[in-house]
Amino acid sequence: MTSPFTGGETILVKEPREYDFRGSKFHIIHHHYQCVDTGETFTDARLDNLNLNQVYNQFREKEGIPFPDEITEYRKQYDLAATKMSQILGFGVNMYGKYEAGEIPSISNGRMINICKDPVFFKNYFISSASHQFQDKEKEAILKKIEKAIDHKRINIKSEFEKYAALGNTERGIYTGFVAPNLEKSRQMVVYFARNCSPVTTKMNKLLYYADFLNYNRTGYAISGMTYQAKTWGPVPERYDGLYGNVSDIVERVVEFYSGDVSGERLKTEEEFDATLFNDEELKSMEKVVARFKNMPTKDIVLISHDELAWIENEVKENFISYQYAFDLKAFS
Repeated sequence: MTSPFTGGETILVKEPREYDFRGSKFHIIHHHYQCVDTGETFTDARLDNLNLNQVYNQFREKEGIPFPDEITEYRKQYDLAATKMSQILGFGVNMYGKYEAGEIPSISNGRMINICKDPVFFKNYFISSASHQFQDKEKEAILKKIEKAIDHKRINIKSEFEKYAALGNTERGIYTGFVAPNLEKSRQMVVYFARNCSPVTTKMNKLLYYADFLNYNRTGYAISGMTYQAKTWGPVPERYDGLYGNVSDIVERVVEFYSGDVSGERLKTEEEFDATLFNDEELKSMEKVVARFKNMPTKDIVLISHDELAWIENEVKENFISYQYAFDLKAFS
């Protein structure tokens, strides 16, 4: 980044700051550039988003306000237009769509949206508080869509158990990088690194960790939503054995022998990577991890991970690792 003041060099500065937002105070790691020649500071769009995302994420978590992807997911399970959801919930005609696009709801509206998460609750609310707005034909059509969502949720109970077995913690927050843990994205991350690096499991654990934490470092959000834990060989996904068991249909675990009788598993695949599940920033983060570690021996990436504050401060008790440590990543400093 060149200075807009002199065209000369700049440095990236990270410092703790307190932000006031809607009556509450939040502590973030503020990012800005500083002109080496003049000392003046400035930001760009990426850093502005990173700083604001830290504030907004904490506010949503504190007040129980759903995130934009959740707001969209709640609506889509009923196959209803955003304007129709606004009408049912008593919002302004375009408000639900604005919330999906990232505008933060008031606390009261956020809690109203949470009613939509569970189809049974939503059905009870619709019948008791919103159905009077609609003619009989439209009311019946909406109720049919809600009933369909209820049936779909019952059928998919098994998939929720599978997600928990593979990912562990499924609660969005600082230990999931403020994204909902996503099993399919986690599976595709394994495919991506298996195709590009053919790593042993120990190295795969580090590639996943660095991809998620680097993306949080750059955007304020993880990629997969996996929770990571500090273990002897460095940070690892909380349920990495469950994760690799879950991908056994698309990723081969090849047993290899090293010195003596010591063996390890190498992850390989011919599966095509589904890039459509990821946004541009997530893909860039994974590309940066491959560029950094593709040809690095496993023992070296382990040593690098042991130099991270995230591991140093959590290894003794094998704690889960807060994504706040992403701002201290040494491997990408």
